Amino acid sequence: MRLSTRSRDPKGQTLVIVGIGMIVLVGMVGLVIDVGLQWGDNRGSQNASDASAEAGAIVLMEYMLGATHDDSDVLEAVDDAAAAGEIEVDYAEYTDWQGVALDPAVEVGTAGVIPDGAQGVRVVGTRTHETVFARVLGVNELSVHTDATAVSGPTEPCLPSSGPCALLPVTVPTTVVTCDGQNKSVATETEWEGPPDGPEYIIPLCGNNPGSVGWIDWTPPEGGTNELADQICDPNPIDLFFPDWYYVTSAGNVNAGTVQTCFEQWIGSDILIPLFEDTCRTDPGPVDECTDPAPIGGINQWYSFPQGAAIHLTGVYILGNNADVCDTGNGATSCLTGTFVDTSIEGDPGEWIPDEDAISQFFTVQLVD
Repeated sequence: MRLSTRSRDPKGQTLVIVGIGMIVLVGMVGLVIDVGLQWGDNRGSQNASDASAEAGAIVLMEYMLGATHDDSDVLEAVDDAAAAGEIEVDYAEYTDWQGVALDPAVEVGTAGVIPDGAQGVRVVGTRTHETVFARVLGVNELSVHTDATAVSGPTEPCLPSSGPCALLPVTVPTTVVTCDGQNKSVATETEWEGPPDGPEYIIPLCGNNPGSVGWIDWTPPEGGTNELADQICDPNPIDLFFPDWYYVTSAGNVNAGTVQTCFEQWIGSDILIPLFEDTCRTDPGPVDECTDPAPIGGINQWYSFPQGAAIHLTGVYILGNNADVCDTGNGATSCLTGTFVDTSIEGDPGEWIPDEDAISQFFTVQLVD
């Protein structure tokens, strides 16, 4: 009797091995691709963490400049920037002006008030994305963790002859101003709108009398058109600290070609101007309250400057009759046009020492390693 045996087909074994190998290979290739995508995503996550930390530091800067912010405002700024950058905030804490965590540590959103010594914010963020190919290995998502710290504080003033540090001798009220039809300015109760959605304003120059929108003389009583033009062409203002009163007054007739020419050089640039909320005939003194109001048309006046503003200048219409541009229904024949913007200067933030009498106008925000 003949016996026979049946052997397994080696081709079947090969197919199984090849099939398993293909799955592993595809999984490995997919993992490499997904990890590569993760590395690319790291930059976006880092940018978002940077923006989130800077947003918190900007609120701290505004607080140091006198704004009535608290801990919740810092948290809101951090969270809004994180959401815009599509990251989740794992942890946010306050730091000092050198980027070192406060001791004891204070987490943003838990303090109620902004803690003493807080000049910076550290943000740890996470961005998670679903995988594309690595799912065959059971890896459904990958995460990127990024860390950023930004600090704010006073810095050395930059040269006033260059934007955005050009402090020019013109002032407007803290609220929108218009003319009364007789070339006199009238302040409204509407606040100027700033970034990000502030409109382009027509800022009428109604007359040149103190107490209205107009030109100022940093060192009265010398003044005059020539000095005004020089201060616009090559700014060299007095040192201003906000809020405070300053003895400045009208610079005289400004309908001069030299003033127009000097101002035109700043079109397209960001300039700084002081905003005023009151005028006084005599020095209000340490009480900061005027008991001798200045009449419209007076020549010796003190201005109350609570703050400054940055304007992106788009047009200068001083010389001649420019009613076609400047008249918004109130008879203005000369004006400036521009938008109120946020601006910052380069420099290293220093330690902020609170001073109830004066707040420096020069602050900066900077990312730190």
